[in-house]
Amino acid sequence: MLYCHRCKVSVSGSPRRCPLCQGDLAGDAEPDRNVFPVIPPPSASFKRLIRFIALGTIAVAVISVAVDISVPTGNVWWSLFVIAGLASLWLSFLTINRQWWNIPKNIFLQLFVISILVLLWDFFTGFNKWSIDFVIPILFSCSMIALAVFAKVRKLKVEDYIIFLVIISVISIFSLLLIIFHAVSIIYPSVICFTISIISLAFLLLFEGRSLLHELQRRMHL
Repeated sequence: MLYCHRCKVSVSGSPRRCPLCQGDLAGDAEPDRNVFPVIPPPSASFKRLIRFIALGTIAVAVISVAVDISVPTGNVWWSLFVIAGLASLWLSFLTINRQWWNIPKNIFLQLFVISILVLLWDFFTGFNKWSIDFVIPILFSCSMIALAVFAKVRKLKVEDYIIFLVIISVISIFSLLLIIFHAVSIIYPSVICFTISIISLAFLLLFEGRSLLHELQRRMHL
């Protein structure tokens, strides 16, 4: 089997270069074989269900606009909020559908998609700061806890989740800046988020420091 001394990984088959760093490989090449699992395509019933849900979404949006036009309520077009909510739901669903097999990455992507969506919702509804007061700190706190619990329950390897947990934890530290610069009215969710992020980083550095360093070197091709 071929081996890359820089990335410290074994490579199956007979490639000329390491797929990670494009460096030279040592060892003897193996006969080419299919090492990837066969993923069956979505069933016809699942595709039909998605089409019915899409049709229902369009119907709800059209009916909302029709009712809003027929029964005006002043200068507020509430049907636009319905359409925006449906679009947000589909955006979140498409993100899950693309990364459904990688739960840690899915949690990471969902966190940022939902954070951006709630910020936009808050901004276009008068920016009452409910997004940064409550939703975003709670989302980051729950995502760190969910990632740690999922990794423990599924007995994942450190490299499968450690980078996502580090990124989320580092970004969560900025919740302290929201408190320092008085950007939030309710500080308790941000304080909890900051506390969990510091504890998570301390745990990673104390107990998984070597694995973290190795994973960073592998991903950055150092």
